Amino acid sequence: MGQDQSGASEQAGGLPSFSSETAPAAPRASGGSWDEPGAAVLPGSLAATPTPQGPQRPSHFQGSEFSTKGRSVLSRSLRLGFILMLLLFLTGLSLLIYGGIYHPAQLHAEATATVSAALTALTQSTAQAQAHATATAIAQAHATATAAAQATAVAAATATAEQATYTAATQGTPTLVDPLTGQNGNQWTLDSTLREGCSFSGSSLHSIVASDHVFIPCLALATNFANFTLQVHMRLARGDGGGLVFRANADSGTGYLFFVGSDGNYSLMLSDGTQANALVGGPTPAIHTATGQDNLLTVIARGSSILLYINRQYVGSAQDTNFSAGQIGVFAIDLGHATDAAFSQLQVWSR
Repeated sequence: MGQDQSGASEQAGGLPSFSSETAPAAPRASGGSWDEPGAAVLPGSLAATPTPQGPQRPSHFQGSEFSTKGRSVLSRSLRLGFILMLLLFLTGLSLLIYGGIYHPAQLHAEATATVSAALTALTQSTAQAQAHATATAIAQAHATATAAAQATAVAAATATAEQATYTAATQGTPTLVDPLTGQNGNQWTLDSTLREGCSFSGSSLHSIVASDHVFIPCLALATNFANFTLQVHMRLARGDGGGLVFRANADSGTGYLFFVGSDGNYSLMLSDGTQANALVGGPTPAIHTATGQDNLLTVIARGSSILLYINRQYVGSAQDTNFSAGQIGVFAIDLGHATDAAFSQLQVWSR
């Protein structure tokens, strides 16, 4: 009956029914003890795992331990992630501040410093250039003033020296004195027409010319002087001017002409027989320009040196070697106006 019930039970539930009186003893497994309390054996080949020795934690404690360990790892990961994100944020913020605020400000400061330095250098360079230009202008002005002062001093010294030469040259008894009141042994060339030529009139020797850019010389053919002082009074009745002829040659038409004009200009000219070219000249306040006024003309010829005086004032000089000796005389010239020049009191000092 017991077997029938066991078979019925197996058929009914598939599991054996145990009884405390009839339960057979299970074979002993290695590593454990079946006599220990709480041990159970499944029928057949399946056997329950023996309960470990000593107190054991309930299963729900073990699950709680695994959960706590997971949360701890997760917390560390979150903290690391948060720290990493914070570092990234701070790094980005630093880059933003550096790139957006500090670095542009630094570049601006550097650019401002560079521009300021360039402007300072430009200002200094401009100031130096202006100072150099000012110094150069001052130096040039000083040099010009110095040169002008030196030229003035030289001119004054020359005038003083030449004035002394005039005084010395006109002292003593003249070699020749001719009042020019009429023909005499000096053999003046006279060729008077109704319009022009040389003639004595009114206690003077007149040279009259009425042809444009023509001069009429009145020569003393019997004279011949090399080194001398020649002086005569000239009065312009009308026209452009006249003067002295010296070292002349009546046959070739060559010689020197000392011209004094009614416009206040003078000149020393060289005549080569066809035309006259100026050696020196210009305006001078020594000339009396009013019509009918008398001007005293003086030439001092010493070798190649020729000194010119008007009214006893030195006005100029020249060096020329073309003619060394010749005849003396007077002339009038037409520079656009008919001219009548009257001459008197001619004197020569021969040295």
